[in-house]
Amino acid sequence: MSTSFSARAWAHVADRYADVCRHPFVTGLADGTLPDSVFAHYLADDAHYLAGYARTLARVASRLPDVDDVGAWAGFAAGAVEAERSLHVGELARRDVDPDSHDPSTACRAYVGMLADHAAGSPVEVAVAAVLPCFRVYAEVGQHLAATAADLDSHPYAAWIRTYDDPAFAASVLRAEATADRLAVDSPHVDLMLAAYADATDREWHFCDASWRATI
Repeated sequence: MSTSFSARAWAHVADRYADVCRHPFVTGLADGTLPDSVFAHYLADDAHYLAGYARTLARVASRLPDVDDVGAWAGFAAGAVEAERSLHVGELARRDVDPDSHDPSTACRAYVGMLADHAAGSPVEVAVAAVLPCFRVYAEVGQHLAATAADLDSHPYAAWIRTYDDPAFAASVLRAEATADRLAVDSPHVDLMLAAYADATDREWHFCDASWRATI
């Protein structure tokens, strides 16, 4: 049995994902020592990212050849908007931070721009591959933090951790990966898919690093 694209892609970025887990932003999330100012900057950046990500997902959905995929990916786009409203806006309001007054980091703008470019101009399977790391990396980080964080009930970042260590989110990840796996089977662009996936995974590291460096 051949290896699926999503499994191959995740193995391809294993070293970079390990870098994500070792980053002080993620280790600080795990043990609860991440300065709140760093987390607030990340949330404000992520509010901007999610708005762009939702638009990208909607654009990708409109290009998918299978109608069931169109519906599923339109749901992913709506889910990204809901995540912004429920978690990010609530957490930022509690900190009296207005994301509209926040200037997104260079890493945030570059990541959103890269995804938008793929959604508009790349073969659809490459565009799908580019957005997958935001699904898979967050699912893996959420599970990692839930497993390693001490006393999650009193953890300062428990709400964030639980958002991504969620069976419903994990199911969305698998559904998105299933689309990529099917599209990759007959695609002449698998190498481009892998390159886009690796690029996006690298940008996940830089996204965390931008918040860490902005306030430390």
